[in-house]
Parts: sequence; C-alpha cells; structure tokens
Amino acid sequence: MVVEYALDYRVEANGKDITKLLQGQNEQITITDEAGYKSDKLSITLSDSGIALPDSGAELTVYMGYRDNLRLMGKYVVDEVTLNFPLDSMTITANAAPLKKSNSGFTPLQSQKSRSFPVGTIGDLVSAIANDHGLAPAVASSLAKVPLPHIDQIDESDMNVLTRVAKEHDAIAKANGGKLLFVERGEGKNIRGQHMPTITITKQQVTSGSVKLSQRQAYKSVTATYRDTAAAKDIEVHAGAGEPVFRLKGMYADKKAATTAVQKRLKSFVRGKSTLSLSLPFTPDLVAESRLILQQFRTGIDGEWSVTKATHTVNSSGGVTSVEGEVLI
Repeated sequence: MVVEYALDYRVEANGKDITKLLQGQNEQITITDEAGYKSDKLSITLSDSGIALPDSGAELTVYMGYRDNLRLMGKYVVDEVTLNFPLDSMTITANAAPLKKSNSGFTPLQSQKSRSFPVGTIGDLVSAIANDHGLAPAVASSLAKVPLPHIDQIDESDMNVLTRVAKEHDAIAKANGGKLLFVERGEGKNIRGQHMPTITITKQQVTSGSVKLSQRQAYKSVTATYRDTAAAKDIEVHAGAGEPVFRLKGMYADKKAATTAVQKRLKSFVRGKSTLSLSLPFTPDLVAESRLILQQFRTGIDGEWSVTKATHTVNSSGGVTSVEGEVLI
C-alpha cells in the first residue's frame, strides 16, 4: 500500500483543540469501533510530563486520517485515567456511551431501574430512552415503525433493554457522538439508509490475518408467539427447522411482527458462522458495519464480508488498522 500523505489527527476536549498539547509526548491514540452492543472506545497513552489531568466527564472529539483529509472518528466521554510508574506515562480511557454524566449532560445508559413501556414502535422506545439521557434518537427508517409489545424493565439498564430488543430484530443499539443509534445489523447501511463504505483488500495489503470457517450453527430454528385477537388464542410462528430451537420471549402484536422477528433472528445465527481477523496499514475508512471485499486470497475466502469491529491506532511510528468481520449471507 502506498501512503501519499502523512498520517495526522486532531483531538478536541470540550470543543477546544488540544492536539498540540499531545504531540511530542510519545502519544498513541487508539479508537475501537464496534458493530455489536459494546460501546465504542478511545484510549490515549502519552508521557506524563505534568500536563493537567482531564476531568471525568470531559468530552473528547477525535479526528484521524491524512493531512488535510481528516475523518471524524467519534465523540467520547472520559471515565478513567491511569498513571503508570516508573515510566511516567498516562492512559486516558473514554467511552462513546458515558459511564458518568458528561459535561454536556449525557447520562449513563448502564444504571439499573424498573419501569414499563407501553405497546408502541421501536422508534417510540428509542426516543423515550434517548430523551432520558440527553441523546438524539437515530433510528433506521426500516426499523422506526416496527411494532413492539408491552415491555417490562425490572432491575435492568436502559442499554440492556435496547440490546434485548435489538437482538430480536437483528439490529444494533449503541450510543455514539451524542446520538442513540438503532440500525439493522449486517446491512451495511447508516440510519439514513445510505450504504456504508465498501473497501477492497488484496492479500498483498494485509500484514497478518486469519479466517475461521465454521460449520456449526448455534440454533437451527426460531419460534415466536403472537396473539390472534379474532380467535382469542396464542399462535406460534417458526423459521428454520430442527433442533436446537431458540424461543423469542414476549408476545408479538400480530403474525407479521412475529414472522419478521423469527426470520431476522435466524439470519443472525447463520451469519456468524465464518469470521475473519486482519491487520493492515492505517485505513480510517474501515468502520464497523462497512463492507470489506477480499480479493486474491483463495477460494472460500474471496468475497464480501461485513466489518464487526475496527481498531485504529496512530502513534509516532505510523498507523495500523485491525478489523474483525463475518461473512455475508
């Protein structure tokens, strides 16, 4: 891979550019972008030369890329600072989903509580939770009007409720950049329905990597139940066939909602059978949910993959991108 421009970055703390304070401090900046339910993370390690410690709850906005062409990598809330001796170094850890109240008023999604949500839609649920935490709801148009049954939240965090619903609809729920996102998993689209970047990688571009091809599938079929009000009885719908069976919890509003749920959940079980892990030179356009096309590897590997995790590291030696992914079906 030929790099035509020098690697560069910019870091802002509560809206103020602090890049020059970090430069020349043996700094290393790592961004971990997840497609699953884990929060995206930021880690900054640098020499402890006596600079002021960042406040817990400070908001860090990070840009990475090449000079004159930086990409926004996200907004993160500081929740931990580690001081290391005798090397006198400092590691700042921040999360996209705050573990503490941020300076802009974002509140943690991990606190447990008990309450109920009435019958509604995914859009209603995400909006209600987002408003509670000072976040802007961002729901994929294909999911916003999907009906939901009555939901009980008992000694459970808001993030866990969202994760529970997301799994049933083969979706992803996460906080990032001041937004509460709820999007389809593995579809390679953003909340506006636009396609994420597709990047072609050849074997010669990869520093190291591995691909795992598994024939085992966790569940062979999925079952859900809906209430037929006209017949006054509960009816089961199924996707797939055979054992073991995965049973979705709760009562769905109608046959269409139940059928969609079992089909999406079965798809999620099939999709994760083959996985990859690659390390390559810094490629900031590789992000979670983007498409990766492998070429010139070998039969059985070449083709289209979905990125489930992207880790970008920039330091004085250069930049590295590590990706994990799963084969598309």
